[in-house]
Amino acid sequence: MAKPDIDTFMAEWNKTHGHLEMPGALLMKYGPEDYVGATIAVRGTLYFKGSHTLEGREALCKCFDAYRAVAEDHLKWLWRDEPPSGPDKYAYAKAPELRAMVKKMDEDDHFGFTYTGGEKPHDASPWLFSTFGRRAWQARMGTWGPDSLIFSVPKEVVEENPTLFQKLFVDFCRLLNAEHGHGGFALNLSAVRVEPNEPTEAFMVPKMAGLDAGSGHMIGGLPGRDVEHHLVTVGWLTAINHAMVEKAGGLFTLRSELPASWFAKYDYGGGIVIQAGPEPEIAPVELDPKPSIYVLPAMALRDVRLMADLSLHYGSKDGEPRLTGLAAKEWLTRFDVPDEELMRYKTKLLNEPKLTKETTLPGAL
Repeated sequence: MAKPDIDTFMAEWNKTHGHLEMPGALLMKYGPEDYVGATIAVRGTLYFKGSHTLEGREALCKCFDAYRAVAEDHLKWLWRDEPPSGPDKYAYAKAPELRAMVKKMDEDDHFGFTYTGGEKPHDASPWLFSTFGRRAWQARMGTWGPDSLIFSVPKEVVEENPTLFQKLFVDFCRLLNAEHGHGGFALNLSAVRVEPNEPTEAFMVPKMAGLDAGSGHMIGGLPGRDVEHHLVTVGWLTAINHAMVEKAGGLFTLRSELPASWFAKYDYGGGIVIQAGPEPEIAPVELDPKPSIYVLPAMALRDVRLMADLSLHYGSKDGEPRLTGLAAKEWLTRFDVPDEELMRYKTKLLNEPKLTKETTLPGAL
């Protein structure tokens, strides 16, 4: 199919739905379709272990308690992935309480719950809380990869509440004893129609370096990728466990490479969260393909980042764009620069907005 140009793409974006939403299957041969396939959000992805245990499941319930305190009025649907009993879809208002459903589950049941705010069940929404939890037998094998939690809110919520998302992110890291994670701008895709909407994401992320890419559930969900021990990417918020901190040179080195005027560091018990700048950056590449606020943490953490070849999307069917092969590798390394250019990016940082008391959590390291 012919490759769409960015002007056509954004014109379609602006004329549909309003609020930064894109129609479903927009770049598929048979599209577009009449549902919301993708929408802008501020999203966090955390990787952790133990969602088959009672303690791990209660921690996830506590995460949802905190999330729905913010999102309750906006949630519309609950999808369950491989439920041991009952339907796989509920209207949120009629759904059982999460703890009640969890109580009926065996340790070998998959822990898959996705709460979303779309008007239709399959609409993408900036309101999202989604879990992917290993069965006990998979977790005990130790080769199946980590569990994951994805949560998001509309960008307007972050703009109006400049520390709300950081608090959710750090608190969830603490509750789950996260191995690592990242957060910032993202395109949320339809939770139950991911594959036909991946091309929309694949088209957008090369234009906006600050956009996350791929589903954490997919990236962490296949054996052999070693996502458990490697950071997928950096973002506005980046979580790394203590082992990663040490491998990156220790806290003293990170403080030196990432100055406190621009980078806050928060202790979550099992590691630290690094906040890069006062707010997330979408980073249009036409303005600056390598913003220093993300280049510096990417380079400081390169020894713990995922460098293996991997695909972030399913394979292309009719030539539509996908983040596989070289495209995936280019996204994973988009903030890398030669060592000899680092000083130039440290100088560029001086022109970036600094953190303020209003945009950081209390108790930063």
